[in-house]
Amino acid sequence: MLSSLGFKTGIRATYNVSDNPSFASEPWTIYPAKHKTNNRIVSVFIFDKSKFESQVHRMCQMSSLAANSSPKKVIKECYELVKFEVNQLSKLRHPQVLTTLEPLEETKTKFLFVTEAVVSDLNTAASKDLDELSIQKGLLQVAKGLQFIHNQCNIIHLNIRPSSIFINNQGDWKLAGFTFLKNLNEISPQERDNFYIMNSSSFIPFANLNLSFTAPELIVDAQPKLDFANDIWSFGMLIFHLYNYDEGVSLIHLQDTTSIQDYKHQFRKFESKFYSHRASPNELKYILKKVPEQLYPLFPQLLARYPYDRLRLDRFIDSDFFNGTIIKAMWFIDEFTTKSIDEKLVFMRGLLKVEPSTQSALISRFPSAFRSSKILPLLIGQVINELTVLDETVAIDSNIDELISLSLELIMVISKSMSGLTFQDRVYNVLLKDSSSLSEKVYDVVFKDEAKSKKLKTFTKLINASVKTRLTLIRNLNVLQEKTNDKQFMSFIKAILDLVFTLASKEQDQKEVQIELQETFLDYIPNFVAKIDFSYMKNTFFPLLIKILQATSVFSTKLKILNTFEKFVDAKAIDAIIINEQFLTVTKALKNREEEIVVRILKFFEKIVSNEDMHLDLKTQVDSIIPQCYTFAFECTDCDQKQFRSFMTIINKIQKEMTEKKLAQLPERNLNGRSANGSAQRNTGTANFETLLESQAIKEPEKPEIVPKSQVMQPMRKSSSSSRATSTKPSTSTPLRPKTSSTTSKSTPINLTQSTPLRFGATNNNSSTGSSNLFDGLKSTFDRAGPAYHDDVADDDFDDFQSANIANNKLNSSKKTNWVSEASKMKSLPTTPSSSYNNPNTSASSQGRNNYPPGFNSSVLSPKGGSMTPNISTTPSQSSNSANTSGINADLLDLL
Repeated sequence: MLSSLGFKTGIRATYNVSDNPSFASEPWTIYPAKHKTNNRIVSVFIFDKSKFESQVHRMCQMSSLAANSSPKKVIKECYELVKFEVNQLSKLRHPQVLTTLEPLEETKTKFLFVTEAVVSDLNTAASKDLDELSIQKGLLQVAKGLQFIHNQCNIIHLNIRPSSIFINNQGDWKLAGFTFLKNLNEISPQERDNFYIMNSSSFIPFANLNLSFTAPELIVDAQPKLDFANDIWSFGMLIFHLYNYDEGVSLIHLQDTTSIQDYKHQFRKFESKFYSHRASPNELKYILKKVPEQLYPLFPQLLARYPYDRLRLDRFIDSDFFNGTIIKAMWFIDEFTTKSIDEKLVFMRGLLKVEPSTQSALISRFPSAFRSSKILPLLIGQVINELTVLDETVAIDSNIDELISLSLELIMVISKSMSGLTFQDRVYNVLLKDSSSLSEKVYDVVFKDEAKSKKLKTFTKLINASVKTRLTLIRNLNVLQEKTNDKQFMSFIKAILDLVFTLASKEQDQKEVQIELQETFLDYIPNFVAKIDFSYMKNTFFPLLIKILQATSVFSTKLKILNTFEKFVDAKAIDAIIINEQFLTVTKALKNREEEIVVRILKFFEKIVSNEDMHLDLKTQVDSIIPQCYTFAFECTDCDQKQFRSFMTIINKIQKEMTEKKLAQLPERNLNGRSANGSAQRNTGTANFETLLESQAIKEPEKPEIVPKSQVMQPMRKSSSSSRATSTKPSTSTPLRPKTSSTTSKSTPINLTQSTPLRFGATNNNSSTGSSNLFDGLKSTFDRAGPAYHDDVADDDFDDFQSANIANNKLNSSKKTNWVSEASKMKSLPTTPSSSYNNPNTSASSQGRNNYPPGFNSSVLSPKGGSMTPNISTTPSQSSNSANTSGINADLLDLL
């Protein structure tokens, strides 16, 4: 009624059962489930009565073997077997027997019961779970379980086969399948000696024994005897099956596992082959195939023809087959919770010890499934158990401290082979963060109620337990970073950061461990510096390191912090603001002047100056960095000459880098004060389009005529020579005069009255010599062809115009000038048009006035006349004009 209304009772009300089964083991279908209150993972075995009954009715109608059977009777017998199996299982409590958590529950359509979580039986186990070590350990566990029911319970199993052995979620093999269990305490001696196995024969498969694993004396012998040795035979057949299951072979291969005739026929073949003579190792290898050679001596005793010849279980357990280091360690782990703390410490140290022969620790030689499913939950449970009872107000006991540290180290070693999701689920969420619930695997080992798990802050208690536990975690940061995401990893770093550099009052005796802890952490920082967000770096992470640098007295820690800062620069984790506001202020007040400290600081300064991404302004470099560089270098307390030179080399590099940056900011200018591209602009960048067009001149601008500021310079021509081509610079020069007639002969050179002519602007020989060098440097040549030179005379070259000597100005400046009289004289100057000089059509006779070089007009003044009068004959009119002009020009020259 309640079920039809949607209400659930019993197992279905207590557990959340998955809709998908894990596997099937006839007649049960096994489903994973979780307890609704404590979240414990379990397995629910379900027998579907409705489905089974319909199959029985169908088989009775179709099978000739079941034609005479009553369906109701068959169903009733099978139900009795199911109930008997579960009831017997519930009575047995042993580590190697499947643990029942909830007794059998029967409904109208179902049989249900709950056990510890199992993942498969030996029929459905994956090949990875059946490696050699797993089989070896599993066989030992099955032998222990059989030994228990034989010696302690006086029970014969009679159903040892793959479907009767389950594998739990920790990889342990659990004995079950007690469908045909026989308790010798309930059977008389006469019934033992005349036991007939086929009394329980049925056409239902699970209601029959599997004859492939049944001892021959129960089938072949005329007087079957019930004995513990029956299980020894079955156990031997199970060993063969496990090592050769992938080949599908069996020592007694039956087409029908319920047929007695088929069994007898196949057993005769096996008997003639196996018992006829003492088998040699080669013959045993041919028969046993993949069974390990260590079991060859045991197999003839396990499969002895007669029960009293068979090997006892205690001898099998003590055999050399289980004498290896690994199998003994695996067995020790099964009994780990019962060992003392000293035994646990010795054992865990042994697991971590690296063997020289294999170059690997013993823990790595265990099967992967065994490590992750068996050892890992055991260690996590141990850590949580110790943290639960830990008193945080007093110093931790040294043995407990080492126990937790070794457990953490082993957990991290096992975690290396796990996937990231598995690690987060089974390790990180359980140990490395505070949560309101724990993993169910840990719950199995430690807690019995949910209240404890909710109150326990596992991670907080773990990192506060001791310095050694924190050191173990920091040593395995690579595992944590690999198996977690960035958010989880940085959450761990932020939680433990302060404790890495902090030593509690109760931990003062662990200063050496604390130093190792903080230096190990500093060494690993470069591996995750890129994951630190800038705000956390600026406000928390970097200030803490700066504080430690300033406060710690440990020299090696200071060096490692400085090395870490260099890594920050490479990773672009800090900027110029952090350097300016936090680092430079601390180094300025730093008292250490040891050589290694100085080198580290100088190299750091070099890195931040040369790093283009730092963007450190030149003012800071000049005002802070360079002074500190010299301070550290010159105040070094333990350096020699070579080391000091190395300091200066670094400083020179820094200064060179700064110089290059400064030069790059300045424009380049030539001697004329213009930039390198020819413009006078200050900007050094490339000219824009408008500037480029403006600089392109279409027409050269006209240059204004420059009026001489000193005595007038009259063009001079060279003395005549035989040929223009061979003419050289003459030693004397005369003023250029026009010829009187175009038909006259060549002009005669003008002879000066003095042996050495004076230069223009000179008053004596001394001033003439002084101004000679200045005049010679001025190059102005006028090449013109006047009308007076149109015959065979070549054009005369004009000498360079010479400027007046400055010294002559001093002489002239002493004279006082009457400006009124000089102005009246200017009115009487002759006027001579300059255009006729350059006009070839003008005749010589029409040029009654002087011709001037291009650029000169009638206002051009001639030199002072007194001493420069040429000695040449002229017409009276010409002489008179010359004299008058000379006199006027001399006075005017003084005026200028």
